[in-house]
Amino acid sequence: MTTSKDFMLDKEHVGQKVFEITEKREVIIKTHVIAEDRDKAFNKWLECNEHTTCENIQCKDNGSDIINHWAKDYGGYDGVEQIGEVKEERVFPNDDEDDTMEYTIDYDHVISSM
Repeated sequence: MTTSKDFMLDKEHVGQKVFEITEKREVIIKTHVIAEDRDKAFNKWLECNEHTTCENIQCKDNGSDIINHWAKDYGGYDGVEQIGEVKEERVFPNDDEDDTMEYTIDYDHVISSM
């Protein structure tokens, strides 16, 4: 989970909103396996620890009887939602002489969603 400390916040960020962009992906991989029957094919595939890369996807492939046939990554944008706003707060609110400021994200400050 992201927290204020994950960002490098500065005075220039105060008042700006924090948005979460969601991307959904579906990866389809087709592997061809040579085996005596369906169960043995599945077990071979399951136990295969060798891989190749296809379409930037790691796929099972031992170069012999387990071969990657095809792989495709489908995905896309699913939305943008405001999840907070950057705030400036005094580090020591009850100390009038210390004006050190801290920049944090108020995750409860959400006006609207897009």
